[in-house]
Amino acid sequence: FGIIISIVPIAFGLVVGVRIFSPVVLTAAILLSAFCASYLGMLFSTPPTNVPSNIMMITNLVKFPLVFISGVFIPIEQMPPWGKTISLFSPLTYMTDLMRYSIEGNSYRPILQDFVAIATFTLIFMALAMFFHIRNMPKRL
Repeated sequence: FGIIISIVPIAFGLVVGVRIFSPVVLTAAILLSAFCASYLGMLFSTPPTNVPSNIMMITNLVKFPLVFISGVFIPIEQMPPWGKTISLFSPLTYMTDLMRYSIEGNSYRPILQDFVAIATFTLIFMALAMFFHIRNMPKRL
């Protein structure tokens, strides 16, 4: 789903004349980022509850601040030192950096570091989601 949704702004950008500096990095970043976001969503779905609004409240409480510390609105270079430090703990920071590289040709961190960070977040989210789903399965049945 995330991959399909990502195609819409890319297609719009291409129509209005945005040039993609590195289509290979863009494609790889979208694929890896989609898996990372999916596993994060699976991690959010682990609490056993019959009220979906409880889970939505938790996801908004976590995902909303991630947008502001990830370099989407304020580039990492322009953040104060405490903002740069906090941004290290957001997978969206590395995703944004890869997208900037794919379109502009420059990034704040080396792109290999961005890919390794997203892959690490993906593995952590996957392991935690599996652990909590297995642990909470008896409560759901």
